[in-house]
Amino acid sequence: MGGGVRIKGLAALVGAALLAGCATTPEGRFASLGPLRAALSTSPEALQARADRNDANAQMALSLLYHYGLGGVERDPGQAFLLRSRATAQRGSTPITTYIPGINGKPGRVSMIFVPRYDVSAAQAASNAACADALAKGDRSPQAVEPCGGEARYDQLAAGWRR
Repeated sequence: MGGGVRIKGLAALVGAALLAGCATTPEGRFASLGPLRAALSTSPEALQARADRNDANAQMALSLLYHYGLGGVERDPGQAFLLRSRATAQRGSTPITTYIPGINGKPGRVSMIFVPRYDVSAAQAASNAACADALAKGDRSPQAVEPCGGEARYDQLAAGWRR
C-alpha cells in the first residue's frame, strides 16, 4: 500500500514540475503580458469600464496607459501607481474538485477546494512594466526584449505601441 502512495506522490511532483516548466517558456511569459496587450488594443473607455468593475487585468492595462500617456490618456503617474496597486491587490480563488476515495467499504466523496490566487501577480505586473519600458525607450537589447518574450513578440508589441 505504501508503494502506491509513493507513486502517486511522485506523479503529482512530476506533474507540478512540468506545469512550472510550461510557465517559463517564452509563450508562458508572453501570456502573462495580457494587460500590456489589452492596453495596446483596447480603448481607454472600455478598460475604464472594466476597471470600475474591479477587473485586475483592466486596472493594470489602464495603469500602463496612465504611466506612459498612451491611447489619448494624459500622463498621470499617481493614477498609474494607484491602479497598479489595486490590480496587484485583487485576490480571487480557483475552485479545484478532488475525489476522496472511501476507506473500509465506505463510499468515496467529491470535495471542492478553493485555492487562493492573485488576479495580477507582482511578477506579472513587473514583467508588463519592464516590457512597456523597453517599448517606450525603443530598447532592443537582449535584456530589454526578454521580458516581452523575445524579439518576434517584441516586434508585435512595438507595432501596437506605435499606433
